[in-house]
Amino acid sequence: MEEFLVDELCRLVAIPSVSGEEGQVLGYLEDFIAGLGIPALRQRVENQWYNILVNHRKGNCLILSAHVDTVPPLDGLPPQPRVEEEAVWGLGACDDKAGVAILIGLLVRFAGELERLPVTFAFLVDEEDQGKGSETLAKEKLPPWGIVLEPTDLKICSCEAGSLEVEFTTLGKMAHGSEVEAGENAIEKAIKMVDLLKDLHFLGEEDPRLGKSLMNILLFSGGDGTLRIPHLCRVLLDFRILPHQNIEEAAAEIVQTLERENVDYTFKDVSLPFQIDPNSWIVEALAQALEETTGLKASLGGMKSWTDAAHLLEGGTQAVIFGPGHLPACHTPREKVDIEELTLAYKTLERLLEKIMEGDVPS
Repeated sequence: MEEFLVDELCRLVAIPSVSGEEGQVLGYLEDFIAGLGIPALRQRVENQWYNILVNHRKGNCLILSAHVDTVPPLDGLPPQPRVEEEAVWGLGACDDKAGVAILIGLLVRFAGELERLPVTFAFLVDEEDQGKGSETLAKEKLPPWGIVLEPTDLKICSCEAGSLEVEFTTLGKMAHGSEVEAGENAIEKAIKMVDLLKDLHFLGEEDPRLGKSLMNILLFSGGDGTLRIPHLCRVLLDFRILPHQNIEEAAAEIVQTLERENVDYTFKDVSLPFQIDPNSWIVEALAQALEETTGLKASLGGMKSWTDAAHLLEGGTQAVIFGPGHLPACHTPREKVDIEELTLAYKTLERLLEKIMEGDVPS
């Protein structure tokens, strides 16, 4: 199966599938699944956009999901997968086409036994942008348990950080660049604003699985490089919110600081943090399957980024995040997934599904 997974992952990485442009990879998946003799359901998201659901039926106990979209390439060029240093490299190799390849591998493995397997397989669109794929999915009656495949270094993540994404604009007074006294520099005002926001009370609080609540500058744009004083600067910030923190209180503190300085702002995105019971069936069953497969003790962790698990939870599914790969390298030219981890993740889920077929499901 290792060779199959690597070959399939390289094929998937080679298919461009930036959020909103997933049509080609969806077509590939539909053809592949049809070749196995398995029916697949198109779940309409909007217009011609759709998720692919396999073996989705009433009474299933588990849903496995992976997203098929990627962020845009930094260089604007088509993705070029390569196999080097016992890893598959390329945009989307880790986030999240490794998960897609694993789901395909599991469909190959259980193709003749799906009637006895109470598991839904979901290939979702738009995770990297607005999450409309999982938002649509969550409107369905879903299984009580879920595993969202994402890069976690094979840690079982039963919690996820939330985020507050806020954009603000500072205004200055334009003047000739040599007449510093005659103008007001909007970039300097923005720097001051960022420094004030770094000192918010909720920042620095810590969770053992997710680290500290931190602020990240996603965009800082002002000036045009000519000899004039910038009159406008736009900044986009992302604040990590931990499960024990009150997101409304954090947002209020941000607003109070911005309004005190008379700065225009807007919240671009609000994502709630969550955690499920670390002793729940899905955590323990996945941990047992991992240990039986690898001989290693399962490690629990937390996901610092938003995933489709947030929408599944809103829909009533208790979901964990699990998969091969190292999140910090994703969305960068260093993105890769180790072949050994890819294979171990597949074998772990294969064992879990075998156990479910043997009757190891919660009553």
